[in-house]
Order: sequence, then structure tokens, then C-alpha cells
Amino acid sequence: MPRIKLFFISLCAMSIVITASAQQKMVLQDVVSMAQRSSPSYYRAQSRALNSLYAYRYFRAGQMPQLVLDLSNNSSPMGETVEVLQPDGKIEYRRRSTSNTSLGLGLRQAVPWTGGIFSVRSDLARFDQFSPDKRTAYLATPFSINYNQPSVVYNPYYWERRISPILYEESKRTYVEDLERVALDASGYFFAALAAQTQENIYQLNVQNTDTLYKISKGRFDLGKIAENELLQIELSLLNARNSLEQATLQKEIAYQELKRFLNMPKDADIALNLPNNTPLFDVPLDKAVAEAGNNRQSVLEFRRRRLEAEQDVAEARAYSGYEFNLRAQLGQSNNDSTFRGVYRGGDVQQNLSVGIAIPIMDWGRARNRVRQAKANRDLIEIDVQQAERSFEQEVYLQTQQFNIQKKLLASATKADTIARLRYEITKQRYLIGKISITDLNLAQQEKDQASQGYIAALRNFWNAYYTVRRLTLYDFEQDRRISYEFTEK
Repeated sequence: MPRIKLFFISLCAMSIVITASAQQKMVLQDVVSMAQRSSPSYYRAQSRALNSLYAYRYFRAGQMPQLVLDLSNNSSPMGETVEVLQPDGKIEYRRRSTSNTSLGLGLRQAVPWTGGIFSVRSDLARFDQFSPDKRTAYLATPFSINYNQPSVVYNPYYWERRISPILYEESKRTYVEDLERVALDASGYFFAALAAQTQENIYQLNVQNTDTLYKISKGRFDLGKIAENELLQIELSLLNARNSLEQATLQKEIAYQELKRFLNMPKDADIALNLPNNTPLFDVPLDKAVAEAGNNRQSVLEFRRRRLEAEQDVAEARAYSGYEFNLRAQLGQSNNDSTFRGVYRGGDVQQNLSVGIAIPIMDWGRARNRVRQAKANRDLIEIDVQQAERSFEQEVYLQTQQFNIQKKLLASATKADTIARLRYEITKQRYLIGKISITDLNLAQQEKDQASQGYIAALRNFWNAYYTVRRLTLYDFEQDRRISYEFTEK
């Protein structure tokens, strides 16, 4: 019998050890790190960054020479009726069956300085007639140099070369900001769960203390040392404490599920939260915070890009206000023959220059008003950007001050929590020896609970300010270095 009892004791001990080892203890830094590598918010940030990367590569590829192969075929194997011009000038309608095939290979390059397209091509065309008589003809342009300038006034490549690199740099900074925002959100979920866990611990302790006091008071009541009213008041406090504990347990479960959902963890994962290991106590210089934000934030590049885009709209409005001037030039050699070999023997030099000019004579002020509209929009954007710049600096300034203040508030809350706990213990001992009433004890307990909750709230506010300053400046003042993250391609 003793051996069986010993076996069950050992089995229970092993199950306790296994359960404890399966539970995952997490502090704030663990939650932030997990969120920045596996949360849905992280994957969204990475997808946005990759999208911008591929868009920039698409732009860069467009600046490189493009080799294009063209192949087309137009045939009427069942025959068609066409107009045929006769030597005497008359037109006859005849039915014929034909096939027209063309093949071309071209190397083209956008010219960013002018906005035109330069290309080198080689083309071959074959014409086959199957009825009413059968014949074959070839037309070849072995080599041709071409230049096409759609508009001399407006150059889209010029603006694209200025704006696209800014967009790409914006995306890289946005990725860092997104991950810092993930850290800020992770801090919020962590402390929401930690506050619910602390609340449950408080009510558990209150139930234990109140239950002990109730048992002691019941014995004192039986001895006639306290009145029935005081005993009933303690019993009511015990019932309220148990009800509060049930509510706190439910709130803790809800907060924990929200945290696990944010971290993309299984909903049945067994985790427990601990207070942060260490709290960084340092001041952030206001001038350095504003300077680093100006150097690192995406918004600064956005302000510059919006101004450039407004200038681009004005330039485009001026270019397409009715005035047109385009240029097209071609130089090459071509030949035609009834055989494939013959078409590449000799040939004639082909030169072609096409210039197009259009000048509006009467448009009732349409072009002028379009330019005015673009300028008015540019001025409006300039005002919006200036206001955004001021709000940007003000936000950095205020949040930096908020962080520096939170350090002092956290120290006060820590001290208040320690004093309230000590006062409650002293008050409880004095109640047990009959020196004070149950009302004084309840008041001390309420103050203890409020101080504990206030400490968690101060801790939460401190870390919220900490990650907010990091997000607004993209600078790690604790390590004194710029924040950067690398992402991998899928």
C-alpha cells in the first residue's frame, strides 16, 4: 500500500513538471520579437515592401535596352474579294487567297534626357498568293535605325527618374515604420493581457485573504468579540471578491486570446506573462529626436515627392495644352525580291523624317485654364505639405516629452504600489488584533488594488511612449543607432 501511494505521488509530481515545462513564459521583449517575425501584421508589412521593391525593379528594367521579337500573320485561306487597280485606271473586283507573314527583331532604348525612344530593327516580310495565280514575294529591311520623339515639350522619363527612387526609398522606410508599429501594437496587447492577469491575481489574493479573515472573524463572533454586523460585512466582502474573481478570470481569457491571435499562435497555446525584465531609464534629447525623425522618417520623403508630383502635373498641363511638336526619323536599307536569298542582296537606302506641329488657334482659354488649375493644385499641395511638416515636428516633440515624463510617473507608481502593499499588511495585522475596524481594512485593500493597477498602467504607458518614440524617429536611443530591418524575398 505505501508503494502504491508513493507511485501516485511520483506520477502527480511528474505531471506537474511536464505541465510547467509545457507552459511558455513570455516577457514583453519575447512578444515584440515574435510579433515582428510571425504575426499577420509582419506579413502584411513584408508584402507591401516586396510590392514596392518589384515596382522599383520594374522601373529600373524599363531604363535598360529591350530586345523584342515581333511575329504576325494575316491570311485568307478560303479567299476574299479585293479591289485591283488596272493599268488603265479602272478597278476590278477579284477573288484571291493570300497569306502575309512578317517577322521583326528590334532593340530599343528609352532616352531619359529627351523622352524619346531609340531603336535598331531588322524586319522580314513574306507575301504568298495561292489563287488565282501562285506567287511569292519577300520584303526585307536588314538594318534600320529609328528615333521617335512623341513630345518635345514634355519628358515623362525625366520625372519618372526623379520620383521612382524616392518612392522606393519611402517603401524601405515604411517597412521599418511598419515593424515598429507592430512592436507598439504588441506592447498594447501584452499589457492588456498582463493587466487582466494582474487583476485576476489581485482578486485571487483578495479571496484568500478575505476567506481567512472570515474564518477568524467567525471564531471571534462565536466568542462574542465582534458584532454580527461586522461578520456579515466580511461575508459580503468574500462573496463580492469571488464574483470579481470570476469576472477577472473571464477578462484574462479574452485578453490572452486576443494576444495569441495577434501573434498568430494556436488558441490552445499555454502561455504566461511576466513583467518586463528591465526598464530602460534614459532621457531622449528633444533636438536629437527631431533631427533623427527628419533624417529617417518616410514622411520627409513623402513631402518631397508630393512637391515633385505637383510640379510634374504643371509641366504636363503645359505640354498638353494644345501645342504639339513630335519628331520621327528612320534610316535603313530595304529590298524586295521573289526569293529569300535575293532579298538580302543589295537594296535601296531608306530615309524618313517626320515632324509634326500643332498650334491651337482658338480653344476659348481651355489650355490656359488647365495650366492654372495645375498651378492652383500645386499651391494647395504646398500648403498641405507645410502643415503636415509642422504637425510632424510637433508630434515628435510632444511624444518625446511624453516619454521623458513617463519615466518619472513610473517611478512614482512603483513607490506607491510598494507603500500600498506595506500599508495593507500593517492594517491587516492591526485588524487581527482588534485595533481597527473592518472598514479601515477594506479601505486599505482598495488602495492596494488601485496602486497595483496603477503600477501596471504606468508601466504600460511607459512602454507605449518608448515604442512610439522609436516609431516616430526610427532611432534606437538606448543603443544610440538608427533602426533598420532587412526583409527576404519570397
